[in-house]
Amino acid sequence: MFEKIENKWTEDSGDYDDMIQKQLSNKRTVSYWTKELKRLLGPEPLRILEVGCGPGFMSIIAARLGHDVKAIDGSSGMVEKARRNMRQYHQQVEICEEDGVTLPLEQEQSYDVILSRDAVWTLYDPEKAFRRWKAVLKPGGRIIYFDGDYRTIEPTLKNKIYMKIADFLIYVTERKIYRSDVKENSGIYEKLPFTSQKRPEADFQILKKVRFARIQIRENRWLNRPWTMDFWKYGYQGKKFIVVATKKEK
Repeated sequence: MFEKIENKWTEDSGDYDDMIQKQLSNKRTVSYWTKELKRLLGPEPLRILEVGCGPGFMSIIAARLGHDVKAIDGSSGMVEKARRNMRQYHQQVEICEEDGVTLPLEQEQSYDVILSRDAVWTLYDPEKAFRRWKAVLKPGGRIIYFDGDYRTIEPTLKNKIYMKIADFLIYVTERKIYRSDVKENSGIYEKLPFTSQKRPEADFQILKKVRFARIQIRENRWLNRPWTMDFWKYGYQGKKFIVVATKKEK
């Protein structure tokens, strides 16, 4: 399953790169993510591993804040785009192609923070991933991820109308045919554990089972606002939330 998923992300990496280029050129978007990461990470420089970095948006923001960042993705296409973007935006971030569940290249107790955006829902084994993430964190280290209840859309008339509106807006603003009705029902994604579970409740239960401490989950109100264009283009994909959990000190 891992190879099929990553091949799909490589196939779509150009579209995702176009998306983050728009985000990086949008002052409001950059301002939001800069403030959010500054608030969550704090002022001291940290050693950060971004899992599922895609074309590199979050790593660029974190590096700009002075953190030491390594970014990984299982998709060769995403890694290629991320490396190019680090050069384009003049950031010193190590980029590697690596399985985000097993982290075979990482040593235990190496990172202060594991960061992720819109990638946790794609994990083919979330419990195994969270156990491994906990292992590579230093005592007191945290996982911080931004995600959504993706790919769980019920085929109601309301949702079908919503998706058609989204497709139209994407075509008008980006000149792309997204075909959300096809993508949201991809057989590859239906096999992923988190696409058949209620989230973020499922996230909490797994993090608790793995024995993370101080598990905090809150709605991402900025991304869930109905008065933004992105909400009408992508909001149907699922409610967005933020998760922070801590590895206990020894």
